[in-house]
Amino acid sequence: MDVRLERMTMATATALLQGTRPPDIAVADDYPSEFSRGVAEQVASGSDLGPYVIVDATDAVVVGEIGGAFTGPGTVEIGYAVVRSRWRRGIATAAVRRLTDIVRARPEVERIVAHTPLDRPESARVVEKAGFAFVREIEDVHEGTTLRVNEWELRLAAR
Repeated sequence: MDVRLERMTMATATALLQGTRPPDIAVADDYPSEFSRGVAEQVASGSDLGPYVIVDATDAVVVGEIGGAFTGPGTVEIGYAVVRSRWRRGIATAAVRRLTDIVRARPEVERIVAHTPLDRPESARVVEKAGFAFVREIEDVHEGTTLRVNEWELRLAAR
């Protein structure tokens, strides 16, 4: 699957926060994703780890978001979402692999962490195919709600 990661623009973020369709990009019919609004709030941070929109290169439309952030020394946590109409096409796995390539370029990163909801085994398969190993089941707070999730990690070679 061929995907591109493109930095989410302020115009896209503003539209998502206002509940309207982004004026500057072509998007899938069922975009935004369930996490788009939360991702849009991160645009002002200006991190080279995102957020990015995920572009399905076959038809050049945005189908989700992905990004990462430092959560501790040497540790980056990533998150992603793809609209339902594009599930099971390899898009999420390709996007996770692209983002991990970006993260690997940062010499201070020792490990990359991802959390997947217990009720979405497909998400677990995505990170597993991208090289992550299962660590444990934990409680995670997302938008004020506590969820049980699987924690995954990708350890990077010592540098």
